[in-house]
Amino acid sequence: MSSNFYKKLGEKIKLLRNNLNLSREKFAELADMNAYYLGEIERGEKKASIDTLMKICKVLKINLNELINLVFN
Repeated sequence: MSSNFYKKLGEKIKLLRNNLNLSREKFAELADMNAYYLGEIERGEKKASIDTLMKICKVLKINLNELINLVFN
C-alpha cells in the first residue's frame, strides 16, 4: 500500500473519532492503545496492524471493511 493510503486512512479515523467527540487520549484508552501511537496512525506516519485497526473499528462501531471503503470513497 502506498503512503497516500495510510494518510487517507488516518484522516478518516481522525474524522470518525472527532464525530464521536472523543479526544485522542480517551479514544486510545477505549481502544486499549497508546495515544501517541494513535496520533501517528492518524497522521499517516505509522502503519497500523490488522489487530490495531480492529481495536479502532470496535470503538468506532464499524467493521474493518467499512473503514477501508471510506478510504477509497
